[in-house]
Amino acid sequence: MGFTPIKLFCCDLNWTLQDKTFRHCPPAAPQDWAFVNPREYFDWHCELGNNVMFCQAYTFGGFAFYPTRLGPVAPGPGCELFPTLFELARQVRMPTWSYFCVGADLIISNLRDGWTVPTSRQFSPYGFLAPESPWTDLLCERIAEFLTSYPVDWLLFDWFVYGHLKTDEFQVQPAWFVKEPFAEIIGRPMPEKVEEITPEENLRYKREVLSWQFRRLQETVKRASPKTKIIFNVPYWGAAEAIWVDHPMLRESDGLFAESSDDSVVEWLLSVRRPEQRVMTTVIGRLDGDHCDPQSWRKWVERGCDLFGYAWGTPPDFRPHRSYDAGVKIIRDAFTALPGGPQ
Repeated sequence: MGFTPIKLFCCDLNWTLQDKTFRHCPPAAPQDWAFVNPREYFDWHCELGNNVMFCQAYTFGGFAFYPTRLGPVAPGPGCELFPTLFELARQVRMPTWSYFCVGADLIISNLRDGWTVPTSRQFSPYGFLAPESPWTDLLCERIAEFLTSYPVDWLLFDWFVYGHLKTDEFQVQPAWFVKEPFAEIIGRPMPEKVEEITPEENLRYKREVLSWQFRRLQETVKRASPKTKIIFNVPYWGAAEAIWVDHPMLRESDGLFAESSDDSVVEWLLSVRRPEQRVMTTVIGRLDGDHCDPQSWRKWVERGCDLFGYAWGTPPDFRPHRSYDAGVKIIRDAFTALPGGPQ
């Protein structure tokens, strides 16, 4: 094969899967995973066949699994979950991945509603945080603080979006934080009405603002931990969406991440990758099964892709809910069949 894939499956601590009183999947609360045993979490993922260790630094819910002065932490032993996992991985020389959500922080978006993109709560009840607001400053401070203590091998930046998970479709809205960058980017004052922003201006503005935010994140990582690599989850909903074609994030990230195994999306990422870039595809994840196909792993490894997967548990058990049993078995068998120790 000549290629050793990264094998990364995670029990996703962003969410919880509940059966009572009906099947639903709310965001994790700070206490939900605070009492996970780090050794059990580490051993379970190793036994599955992972060749890297993964755990969120901050959940998208807005709390951390490490000691921080820049926001809430999981209670009790929860604030030591990541430090302990980091040390366990170092003991066996296993590379470590971690995670920040760029587009959302449920605590911040509710305490600082003025930082959210107007109308974004129509597409997600949590709202999406605006790159132009003070949110990007806070996020960069958190990243620098984290990497200073835990210089991980890779950082996954989730939900790199503007106002909507389908950023290509989102219409920029006039707002206090849009006024100055709009004038700089477009060359005229920000209109008072959204209808006065042309489609061309809408696309150009989003591309430029997300380019600026990408550079801020990229520079923060480079200063704090020069060896840490970065990979972004947009997520892509189709191949060659206008906002991402030849975007700096696409050209300069160390890896390109597809939150699906959709043929057109992954093929497109493979077609635009630079020689040194990795492409990671998600083969198990959402319960609806519309976007992730665990049976597709062999095809994507043969094309040179790394494999990502995730599943949700029900507190206090971090292990995947039984509804994931079939997919997890496929991944276990795949990871066993594939070459490669720690990557």
